[in-house]
Amino acid sequence: MEITIIRKAICWILLFICSTSFYSYSVPQDMSLEEAEKARKEMVEYSKQFVGVPYVYGGIDKNGVDCSGLIYIVAKESIGVQLPRTTSALYASVRVVADDKKEPGDILFFKTVGTKISHVGLYLGNNQFIHAASSGPNTGVIVSSLNEEYWKRTYIGAGKFLPSGKEIEQVANSVVGETIDTYSSEKNSFFSNVLLEGTLTGDWQFFTADDFLLNWRGVSLDVHGRYLGKNIQPGVGFSFSYDPAMEVFKMPLYVSLSLDNGIRVYAGPVFSIGTAVEPGTANQSEPKKVKPSIFPGIFGVSWQSPSLDVGSAKISFVQDIHYCVFNDSTGAALPFINSLAAGLVFSTGFRVTFPMSNFF
Repeated sequence: MEITIIRKAICWILLFICSTSFYSYSVPQDMSLEEAEKARKEMVEYSKQFVGVPYVYGGIDKNGVDCSGLIYIVAKESIGVQLPRTTSALYASVRVVADDKKEPGDILFFKTVGTKISHVGLYLGNNQFIHAASSGPNTGVIVSSLNEEYWKRTYIGAGKFLPSGKEIEQVANSVVGETIDTYSSEKNSFFSNVLLEGTLTGDWQFFTADDFLLNWRGVSLDVHGRYLGKNIQPGVGFSFSYDPAMEVFKMPLYVSLSLDNGIRVYAGPVFSIGTAVEPGTANQSEPKKVKPSIFPGIFGVSWQSPSLDVGSAKISFVQDIHYCVFNDSTGAALPFINSLAAGLVFSTGFRVTFPMSNFF
């Protein structure tokens, strides 16, 4: 008798858990357009209350939230829908929609770490979304734009858990004033995908053809533009530098390919002004003259650190190594060590990046 009662109790408990879970994760799909629009608007409006809440891993209240926790608590408290708690479970539970079909109240997914989906945000409209950021210059719950370089590069797509409603126009415009960081979507789409970069470096080397000796190789100013592709970003640029060790001005023009991890490779012709001498011989009675090569000219690779946001610009640390081709005064190739001493240069400095759409 007692066993029968226990079995029945277990069955009822399991039935209750199953029905509760089904209720929690199911969303009415027979909403009218007006009801769907209202639900989406309520979510968006409620989410604004969390702007400024700190990031706390596992948090689901106004004392702190993580990215999926923000989606979880906003959906639960604003429209009574309990969504899955983790990023991967959220992605598995939504219906992926075409990017041009996303609506305010949809969930946006990002790959910020490795190859797995690792970040989510709530779409507000006008290419803006609210999310809980764990790193970067601004952490906690903030509003960001899909037009920003980082989010544009890591964005995967949008998912829908509510029925489609009428578009809620200009929702994001009234969010939080200065916390909104966006590039105008009304500007030319080509220019919104182009970044301009200015880099200032100190150039150096640690040997000459005869000695291991730290050499100051001058200062370089570089201007570069790159187009934001999904993985590889093509670009063009030019530099202007003075090399006191060789007593020559160098002006490389180059094409480049930049990768998502901050690495860039580049190559192009080099134009020069002045009579170049081999490093370490400038103070000799008869300096060894060398002849710069226009083409082939320069080959290089650089690494750029994660950036720090300063207004609409981003500042990064840069380390570069490049090689310029020099021959002897007759045009013949230099000995290997002499060639390295003349052409191999390290550059260390800072890069400022900003969107071209600021000007067009």
